[in-house]
Order: sequence, then C-alpha cells, then structure tokens
Amino acid sequence: MRFNELERHLPTMTHATLSKQLKRLEADGLIVRTVYPQIPPKVEYSLSPIGCEFVPVLDEIRIWGEKYLDYIEYARRKEQAASSVVSPRANVG
Repeated sequence: MRFNELERHLPTMTHATLSKQLKRLEADGLIVRTVYPQIPPKVEYSLSPIGCEFVPVLDEIRIWGEKYLDYIEYARRKEQAASSVVSPRANVG
C-alpha cells in the first residue's frame, strides 16, 4: 500500500504517528518499504515474510476480541436486567 492509502484506512491516526509507526515496523522487519525511482517519488509498503507469518496471530486476537466484546455486552445487559427487577418487600405488620 502507499502511504496515502494507509492514511485513508487509519483516519484517526495523524500523519506523523503513521510515519513513525511505519519506520518502526520497517526497522523491526515486519514490513518492507519499496521506493520506486521516479518523479514524483513513489513509495509502497508491504508485509515482509515474517510479517505475513504474524497475520494468523492477529486474526486470532481479532476473533477473541470480538467474542470478548460480545461477552461484555451480554454481562452488562444481564446486570441491567438484574438491577431493574424490583425486589418484593416483606409486609411487616
């Protein structure tokens, strides 16, 4: 992907933060930065072989995260339902 494409996919990330993260990922060997010798310069980013090996791990984390969000939503609904039930008071007389 080109830098502008990545920016469009990450609208809440600033230009500076994205640039910093890409440099870090490249330094860590997870992505490859390819510069094409043309005017204007063209740069593309892609996953390195080791970066590609990490994709299944990220997929599993995403799946777990979705299940966890469902769990949290269910627990909150259950808690709200329990708190809305009026407990009967014993008649004292």
